[in-house]
Amino acid sequence: MKTTNTISTLTLATASIFFVACGGGSSTTPTKGVSTSKITGTVPGTLIEAFCDDGSYSKVSSVKNGTDKHPFEIIVPNNTQCKLVMTTNENDANNRVITPIGFVKTSSTGTTLKLNDDIDLGNIPLSLNYADVADGNNDHVVDSPLNVNLDNKAPAEVSDTKVKSYDKDDDGHIDVYQDKDNNGVVDAYDDANSNGTANINEDTNHDNRPDYLEDDNKNGVLNYRDDNNNNGTPDYLENNNNNTNDNEQNGNDNDRNDNDHDD
Repeated sequence: MKTTNTISTLTLATASIFFVACGGGSSTTPTKGVSTSKITGTVPGTLIEAFCDDGSYSKVSSVKNGTDKHPFEIIVPNNTQCKLVMTTNENDANNRVITPIGFVKTSSTGTTLKLNDDIDLGNIPLSLNYADVADGNNDHVVDSPLNVNLDNKAPAEVSDTKVKSYDKDDDGHIDVYQDKDNNGVVDAYDDANSNGTANINEDTNHDNRPDYLEDDNKNGVLNYRDDNNNNGTPDYLENNNNNTNDNEQNGNDNDRNDNDHDD
């Protein structure tokens, strides 16, 4: 079984040149007008997510290039605490490997990164085989972060500061990569709507941000934690179910009207 690994990165590179050469992109970006930085690197086939304390969220898949080192680029807001989570085999429930990324810079070690310029993390050797990783509770999240050594001149601050926008229970971990309902699947890959689509891929308004990370009630609480009636079911799921029932009722009413016209 693996324990925490530490790898070294390249020195600071010009991420925009890397991006043009290799392709890739971020699915969501910080608020317009906010200064941003690009995190680049190479990985095996991987889903990369950034969770930042201003509420921004980015998700990108690495770009296939015929090698085992696929380039990626993800955009994060400057001077903002962010955490990275990388997942290999994300569509294979039995072999999925979810890896929190840690960082080492001089004497600082932590899983939170704050940037003020572009940075290249180099090649990150994520595991492709779940059987090779240490996962004591079998939720497919590696027990210890994979630490990346940053160049001591990298434009980054490293810490264990909590990203509270996505860590409402204040335990230092991203909420949706925990198994809150103890069913053996982290919440990101649960199927809350029971429609065959994992939460992370459920995006009904096509804004490239999963429904469970939206704030439908505009109250500063993300959907997955918003349960105003305290019945254990997030409000957005109840609203979706109500809308579905309303649509079905309207369909039945229309069918009855059509039948009345036929008579």
